[in-house]
Amino acid sequence: MSEPRALPMAAALADEDQARRDWYLLLGRLFAAPPDAATLAAVAAAAPAGHPGSEAPPFLQAVAGLAEACAQAEPAAVAEEYDAAFIGVGKSEIFLYASWYLSGFLHDRPLVAVRERLAELGLAGRADIGQTEDHFAALCETMAILIGSADPRLSSLETQRDFFSRFLAPCFEPLCDAIEHSGLTDFYKHVARLARVFLSIERQAFDFE
Repeated sequence: MSEPRALPMAAALADEDQARRDWYLLLGRLFAAPPDAATLAAVAAAAPAGHPGSEAPPFLQAVAGLAEACAQAEPAAVAEEYDAAFIGVGKSEIFLYASWYLSGFLHDRPLVAVRERLAELGLAGRADIGQTEDHFAALCETMAILIGSADPRLSSLETQRDFFSRFLAPCFEPLCDAIEHSGLTDFYKHVARLARVFLSIERQAFDFE
């Protein structure tokens, strides 16, 4: 997982980039570990006032759905769901690692490719994090680091597009499918819907740049 404190961050970001960075950080937080009470309360409070109707854009519907789920969630129940779905006993039902979706195996060549790309970008792994660099949370956090970096080589759209296209674009839809169709998930179905909509918007934007 990339270490944001090792890099200078941009003093100011355009509103759109700040919002993108914040959404990546939120997804990284929710997929890295089950949210605590403070995180649930913060997401619930940050939602736009009122519930969007069926004609509202899918992104607003997904945000509202997650906010409502956060407002109703019990931290202990969400932690149990996270453990059951993503950790399991012996084997996870749902893998959060890009290698699984890119090759069908854990800790395979895609993990090596992520590590090689991070090294090229001068990003280091954190020794205190047990998850490998191809974990979905780590990939989202890396995107947030790229967007917010003061180094124009890292924050360039070309760098962002390359990392997204190689490591996030091929895996987010099958991961979200697995979460939404799982019998073990409830809260995380809402997280997956937001991830799917947000990352689909990102993919479309990169394609048209």
